[in-house]
Amino acid sequence: MQILSSYPSAASQSDKTQTEVNKTTTANASTSTDKNTEAANTDTANQFSSRAEKFSQLNREFDITASGFKITSAFINRLAELNIISSSEASNLSSDLSPETEATDSLSQLKSAMDALVKRVQGETGTEGLIAILEKPQQILENLDGSVRKESPTAPATAAAELDSYLKSDAANILSDKEKSTLKDLKIALNIADKLNPEQRTSAEVSKYMQILKRYG
Repeated sequence: MQILSSYPSAASQSDKTQTEVNKTTTANASTSTDKNTEAANTDTANQFSSRAEKFSQLNREFDITASGFKITSAFINRLAELNIISSSEASNLSSDLSPETEATDSLSQLKSAMDALVKRVQGETGTEGLIAILEKPQQILENLDGSVRKESPTAPATAAAELDSYLKSDAANILSDKEKSTLKDLKIALNIADKLNPEQRTSAEVSKYMQILKRYG
């Protein structure tokens, strides 16, 4: 007569033990990977501790003071890696880039486009506001990274807010699709300038910026 045992076989117990070991190993490996990723990001930021060092590194990698410099998704991601902007700010800025090129026009192209647009609309009724808005970014683009120590008449954040408000208004209907695309690129450049030059946000400019947001928000 065969006696049936109620206890699991040694083989079954061994399989369960091995499964638990595998789960523990996998969990530990996942935790280790997460920690390594966090450590890598921290090391990248810590490698360039001062703001000047970070800007120097950016200029070596992207030549941001050159007239041919374009704002790309790679540049925006690098700003986040160096903790100059947050990950959410990087995501928002990248989402504004053209999906085809993932880049803006170059700084020299933006300046030329602004000059051409001002000449085209000059003298037309109701374009005074647009002309006034376009006069402000010129000096900001010439000193995008703030390496030349001089304050712009208008803080980059305020100039970007004014431009964004105009693009959302009915007055922007006079613009061609290409002109609208150029002004969107200009807005990105101004927002980047703001991130690179936060010290230009005086209390008066912050107040003006908030007024613009409330008016058109």
